Amino acid sequence: MLYFWDMNRLTILIFLLFISLQDYAQCDSSRYISPIFNVIDVQTNVEYGQAPQWSFPYFNETLLMDVYQPLLDPIDKRPCIIWAHAGGFAIGDKQTDDMVALCDSFARRGYVTATIGYRKGFNPLDASSSERAVYRGLQDGRAAYRYLVENHEAYEIDTTKIFFGGSSAGALIAQHMAYVDEDERPNSSFEQGFAPDLECLDCTGNNFQHDVNPLGIISLWGAIGDTIWVDNDVHTLLVHGTEDPIVPYETGPPFELFTLPDVFGSSAIHERMQNQGFSSELIAVEGEGHEPHGTLNGYWINPPNEFWGELFTNIESFCYELIRPEPAMISGPEFICEGEFDIFSVELGDGEYVCWDVVGANFQEPIEGDVAIQIIEESAQITAFIFNEVGAASESHTLVVEETSVPDIAWDVSAEGGIFEYSVLTLLDTWWYLNGNLISQENTGSMILKSPGDYTVSLIIENEDGCTITYSDSFTTIIDDIIEEDYSNTQVMLVSGGIHIKSDYITEVSLFDLTGRLVYHRESDYHLIQKNSGVYLVSYSNEKESRVIKIVIP
Repeated sequence: MLYFWDMNRLTILIFLLFISLQDYAQCDSSRYISPIFNVIDVQTNVEYGQAPQWSFPYFNETLLMDVYQPLLDPIDKRPCIIWAHAGGFAIGDKQTDDMVALCDSFARRGYVTATIGYRKGFNPLDASSSERAVYRGLQDGRAAYRYLVENHEAYEIDTTKIFFGGSSAGALIAQHMAYVDEDERPNSSFEQGFAPDLECLDCTGNNFQHDVNPLGIISLWGAIGDTIWVDNDVHTLLVHGTEDPIVPYETGPPFELFTLPDVFGSSAIHERMQNQGFSSELIAVEGEGHEPHGTLNGYWINPPNEFWGELFTNIESFCYELIRPEPAMISGPEFICEGEFDIFSVELGDGEYVCWDVVGANFQEPIEGDVAIQIIEESAQITAFIFNEVGAASESHTLVVEETSVPDIAWDVSAEGGIFEYSVLTLLDTWWYLNGNLISQENTGSMILKSPGDYTVSLIIENEDGCTITYSDSFTTIIDDIIEEDYSNTQVMLVSGGIHIKSDYITEVSLFDLTGRLVYHRESDYHLIQKNSGVYLVSYSNEKESRVIKIVIP
């Protein structure tokens, strides 16, 4: 009998529910890089604190912010960007054109955003007065940060992913907030003649007790009082026109006004950060002056220029790279056996989940970081995105997985007269099973069946890739159970101490013990087989007949 693969195999299909790619809800990886929300909510004039005005009699000034949020957002922990406007610490407002545009645009991408007002006013002829203005702005920026941390549940903010950005004077607030420590307070912030002590970094605005640790700062044509303060690694994006006359790109006084102290612009800050091995990105806008995106103190004189789009894209990328998970790395085989399933997985951190995009295969509903794939075409393309708890997607990782198969094999089995013979023509590894028991790993062989009944033979072939295929067949055999019988052609008799076989023809006789071991084999017309007591199976055949009988030698 010759058999070929009949495609009948046991698989895990009967245990798993499989769904096609078309039916699987794909994850959206456009959040934070595309405007996915059509409607946002704006809360204006939210009071985040109170602090003394800059001049006598130093009445308290109410500090306000506007907060922007996407409506109907399913994510309940979101990154936040706080923005501080331009105006040289003398003028400006939280609702300047560029601040509103930034808050609105990033809120539509899924961020919580806020634009803050802060205390303004100083004497441009007094260096100490200008330093105190920056320090007050620093205090107000920290108070706004603490307010949003205190109310993070109401605004659904992830407090580990808060950015602080600013334009011009607002950028000075961002720089000093990121790098100035309590022991680095400028002398001018203490009592100066009739000017009172401005107190510690977190002593005004509000009483909320929270650390101020922005994930990153965005400094748009800003500066810092001294680069020696830049001694901790805060991810920093620096954007500056190289010919800026208001805030120097390198070093010098603001407004080129000699009465003001020198400050260190983006070029000097970037150089310091690079020397320290810190995370800094500098976008130098060659030949451009202050506010190269086309505003004057935050207000557009003309429609936004070309650089505005480039600027926005850079800010978007800077923030996104800091809030997204590490790139996905898929673990799994380079091939899958034909018709079988294999597991592919990615390593997940706390609060992370994976989205699979599969082409050319069926797959099981993902469980945590694993998915089971069955190829239905010649190959499959498997792509994974990791999403964190704020819904940001990692860089994708794609594997192309090939299907490998075991070729159809010609095989043959026979069971005549109680003798079972099997053979297969292959160079691959083979396993023969009879009624579920392994009987051989050879390509060919035979054995005597010990008892009559129904038998199932299975042949398993494995290729060099470890893929297997199973062939099977069933048959029934009959074995006579006699001690002595006289036939017309052959006589089989039990004599003292042995077995006597006499035939009219040359007869091939084989004797097996009950373990299946061959203990006698010969061709003759007369056999006298001397054996110890026990149970034996006798197989004989000649041109007239063939039989298998069981003999008991007492």
